[in-house]
Order: sequence, then structure tokens, then C-alpha cells
Amino acid sequence: MTGFAVAWGIFILVVLLGASNGLKNGIQESYGSKVTNMVTINAGWTSMPYKGFKEDRELFFTEEEAEIIAALPEVELFAAEASKWGTNINYGTNYASVNLKGVQGDYQEIFRNTIYKGRFINRLDDRQRAKVCVIDRRTEEELMTDDLVGKYLQVGEITFLIVGICENGERWEGATIYIPFTTYMMLFEPDRHFDHMAVMLNDKADTKRRTENKLMRWDASSPFEDKVRQTLAPIMQFDPNDQRALWIWNQADDYESQQGIMNAIRIFVLIIGLCTLVSGAVGVSNIMLVSVKERTKEFGIRKAIGAPPKTILMTVVGESTLITALFGYIGMFVGIGIMELVNKMIPTGGDVPFSNPTVDIPVVITATMILVIVGVIAGLIPAIRAVKIKPIEAMNAGK
Repeated sequence: MTGFAVAWGIFILVVLLGASNGLKNGIQESYGSKVTNMVTINAGWTSMPYKGFKEDRELFFTEEEAEIIAALPEVELFAAEASKWGTNINYGTNYASVNLKGVQGDYQEIFRNTIYKGRFINRLDDRQRAKVCVIDRRTEEELMTDDLVGKYLQVGEITFLIVGICENGERWEGATIYIPFTTYMMLFEPDRHFDHMAVMLNDKADTKRRTENKLMRWDASSPFEDKVRQTLAPIMQFDPNDQRALWIWNQADDYESQQGIMNAIRIFVLIIGLCTLVSGAVGVSNIMLVSVKERTKEFGIRKAIGAPPKTILMTVVGESTLITALFGYIGMFVGIGIMELVNKMIPTGGDVPFSNPTVDIPVVITATMILVIVGVIAGLIPAIRAVKIKPIEAMNAGK
């Protein structure tokens, strides 16, 4: 019973710590390799009238707005992006429908797309309006071939040279190919409108959301967001207070909030784990007290035949240490084994926000040692009391 109480307490602690780390790693991976000081700006629909313009107007960016945002002192890297869903492509007799994206040279540095073969779109491609493209692995799979770099791909009625293959983007985007932004605007957007910009900020940017006036966090905005709205409002003709005119996603603030949530979860799990250890320690103490009490007669007989008190104490301490240490490490290894099994069962690249449920071994070993010490103390205290009893009284204790 003592061994089970110790093993169960350590097992529960390992599972809780592993689960919290798995959740933390899953959320961390959901950010991918993108930088955490990234802000994306999307053109939306107005919700307020402005200088004679009615609400519900669809807004678009032009190259003028792009140059203004790129020139802000808080912006370190900038990339405009235009996209078109349902673009038909073909390579030989293989066809696919993909999301076509026109991106600028800083796009890869901001989103950190991993390149598996070849290279990504660069600034020279953008300046020259080159007809080159980079495809993701989903596109490669749909075209049913893995030897595409250096080959030509038909995008609509236009031929592009494939210069690289990159990792997949967001799952909801589906198969995606990338071409230079200027090429996209020239061939697929004669009005030269687009609706998405991404920036990487430097240390000058203040991205902390302000929640004064009892605003909910998602209704509040940061000083940088306010500056973007104030800068673009007179050019794009919308009210600077219109939150729907621009949709600004502040990953820096979101990442910080996620870290705060994960720290709270970690503290909660540690509290639960400590409570489990306390309950296990109480169980160990009670069982050891009962065990030593039932052995009072045995201690009396041993004392009567000449066993010194030290020998009796060492026997109890040795048994307590052996039981709690052995079963404590059994609980630890079983818990670690369960977490490893769960880790192998998690599908890679899936939608489950749970990954690599590792366990902090020093914490678990420390917890196991605490239970060992508790077991020793729990057996030592009644044993000291028992060896002080006279042999005749100890032998009569069970009558």
C-alpha cells in the first residue's frame, strides 16, 4: 500500500507535467517559424461614414500605401502580398487548383518559409518582374512528381520557371505557389490593388494593447496600430477610429498573451502536482504509522533478546527508504513511458495543439526524493516511540 501510494503520486505528477509541456509545445509550434514581432495589416470594410463617403465600402491597398508603411521608423522588414484563390495550374498532364500569391522579397524573412529545394522569391525577381515561381509541398504532391525545380509550370495561360520548393503554409490555405509581387500585379491585377501587408517591427515599436475605458482586449489597439490607422486614414478615406477599416493582427502581443496563459497553466499544474504529492505523503505517513504500530510486539521481542534501539531504527528507516524509493522510481518511469507512448501516437503535422510532452526530470526526481524523505520520517517517528517502550510492555502491546 505504501509503494502504491508513492508510485501513484509520482505517476500523476509526471503525467500532469508532461501534459502541460505538450500543450505548451503544441501552441509554440502553431506559430511555426514565424517571427514573434510580426504584424499583418489587411484592408477591410468601413463601418463608419467619412467625409461624405458611406459605410460598408470595401478598401484596397495600392503601392502608395505600401511605400508609406514600409517607410515607418518602427518597420524593419516589409512585404506586400496579393493572392488569388482557385488558380488552375498544370505540369504536363497533371493539373491542380492552387492559391496564387504575389509576394515581395522580405516575405521569406518575415514568415521564415523553409526551402527544401532551390530558393525563394528574391528582390531581383521582384525588380525584374520575373516569371518565376516557388511551389509548396502540397502543390508538389498534387502534381505527383518531386523533380520540379528548373522545370516550367503553366499558371493559367502563362509559363513560369519553378525555382524552389518550400514548406506548406497554413492548413486552411491549401496548395500554394508564390510569384514576384510585381509580376502578379502586372499579369493578374490590372487595377494594382491588393489587401495584405506584413511587417517585422524593431525595438522602437510599441505593440502593447491598451485596454483603458473598460474595452475588451480585442477591441483595444496598440500605439503602433493607432499610428497605422492615423497614417492611412486620410489616404484611403476612412475614419481613424473605424476598427473594421483595417484588420491588424499583432502577433507580438498575441505571442506574449499566449506565454502568459501557458505560465498560468504551468503554475496550475504544479499546484495540482504538489497537492497530489501532499496527499501521497499523507497516505505514506498513515500507512507507516499503522505498520510500525503493528510491529511493536516484534520490536519488544528483538529488544528482549538484546537488539539495540539503533538496529531497530535502522531497520525501519531502511525498509521505508527501500519501499518509497523503489516504487517512487517505478511511478516515475511508468509516467515517462506513458508520455513517450502518447508522443509517438500524436500525428505529425496534424491539427492537434499538442506536441512532444516532455517531462522535467529534475523536478520529478526532486518530488520522488521528497516522498522518500516523508516515508522515512513517517516510519522514524513511531519507531522512536516504539523503541523507548520497555520490552515487556512492547510484547504485551498486541494483547
